[in-house]
Amino acid sequence: METKHTKRYHLLKWGAGLGLLCLSQLALADEEKTEAEIRWQAMSPIANLYLSQANAEDFIAQGDNEKSRYNNYAGALAYYLMATERDSSNIWAPYQAAGTLAMLELKEQAIEMLLQADNRGLWQYIMLEEDDELNAIRDTDEYRTVLKNSQSRYLQHAKDTGKAYIYQPKGPAPKDGWPVLVWLSGYGTEGSNSAHMAKLLTTERAIFIGINGTEKLNEHSFRWARTETESSHQAVQQALAKAAKNSPVNRQKVALMGFSQGALHSAHLLAKHPNDYVGALLLSAGGMQTEIQASAPAGKRLVISYGEQEHSSNLALDKQLEQFFSPGNQLQVKPHQGGHFFDDAWQQKYPDYVNFVLELN
Repeated sequence: METKHTKRYHLLKWGAGLGLLCLSQLALADEEKTEAEIRWQAMSPIANLYLSQANAEDFIAQGDNEKSRYNNYAGALAYYLMATERDSSNIWAPYQAAGTLAMLELKEQAIEMLLQADNRGLWQYIMLEEDDELNAIRDTDEYRTVLKNSQSRYLQHAKDTGKAYIYQPKGPAPKDGWPVLVWLSGYGTEGSNSAHMAKLLTTERAIFIGINGTEKLNEHSFRWARTETESSHQAVQQALAKAAKNSPVNRQKVALMGFSQGALHSAHLLAKHPNDYVGALLLSAGGMQTEIQASAPAGKRLVISYGEQEHSSNLALDKQLEQFFSPGNQLQVKPHQGGHFFDDAWQQKYPDYVNFVLELN
């Protein structure tokens, strides 16, 4: 029977061996190098990380890079296995190793690593349920057990969903209360981590509220629901009520600002709850809920901004939103030359967009 240490040794051996699968490509790239030099070129990054006493997160980040940039699952596996060994409490390392092994069709080993993540307290239920890298083991009893266990842990770790960061101006409020800008960040981000945006976009002219998504993917990583938007509206309303406890809020001047999935949810909220929101700044809208099941509002102020180099599906969505909101509203369309991210000049441009949407002086 194999001991725990023997199994770990075998896993590390698999990672090192699989990492060498890319050697033939390296050899073709530089035929003048010796075989030893080519093999060292392939393995030196992980050796250097190990010798520099890098932590588990460093190994995981490099593994992620191998997958995203080079589609190199074999090379990524070596980093995830090293991260698993480096920190015995790290949940994400064996989880990523499980997905990578499943993609390499090493099902038994994938299950073993997934069970190790479960033993370490895997709680990322949403990620586990939707992770297509695990398709090869999804029908196993072990996967279903781990999924059930992670679901039972999820709520304990997801107490900060919908959490709001509220920046309130220090001076006296206007007669009708403070205008409010509500920030709905994009997929995988943390909306409550937005103090820098508040200082730039609203300064002392309006309340700024940054809200975490209503579903938690990982530590400091959230998203908005994929099948409905009412939970997003409720999160915004709860944050507004919280802000109103400390400063007067002008409920007639509440605008939404969102990026990617947050922008799409902002569009839904403006259409479905026109009495609650005066306008929106929609930045590079993206997501699954592309059909707005409501009539277009009227009398709103909107800015739609996106990158001209975005994916065609995102560009089509931006055009769809432009057509939806154009009739009866004051709409500005502000494309930029980049891709699916903020305009490079956002620090100069976005304050003006906020001024327009909220009619700030």
